[in-house]
Amino acid sequence: MDLVFEEFVRKPFVVEAVLVTKQNIADIAEFIGTLELEGDRAPYIQVDSRLVPNVVRVYPGYWMTRIGDNFRCYSKKIFNDQFTLCTNNMKIGLVYFGVPVDA
Repeated sequence: MDLVFEEFVRKPFVVEAVLVTKQNIADIAEFIGTLELEGDRAPYIQVDSRLVPNVVRVYPGYWMTRIGDNFRCYSKKIFNDQFTLCTNNMKIGLVYFGVPVDA
């Protein structure tokens, strides 16, 4: 049997994202888990796996994304590997592919 492979492009999607910092970590914890403070160590969020299934803890420097009511968190490296800032020029291409974007 001869297999015929075709090329496909994965449809892009748009997320909203916020960088987790020492200044906003308590506010972010309200969305995804419980803020933990351990002496002189950096604060972190103990993540509720029912809310964010892909990580256990979130530290300053991580990113939290949102699509509607769905939240995900990523280390800086993973976030930078998978996402790029959406510019107005990109939005034109996304609309062409049928991806909903804010004006």
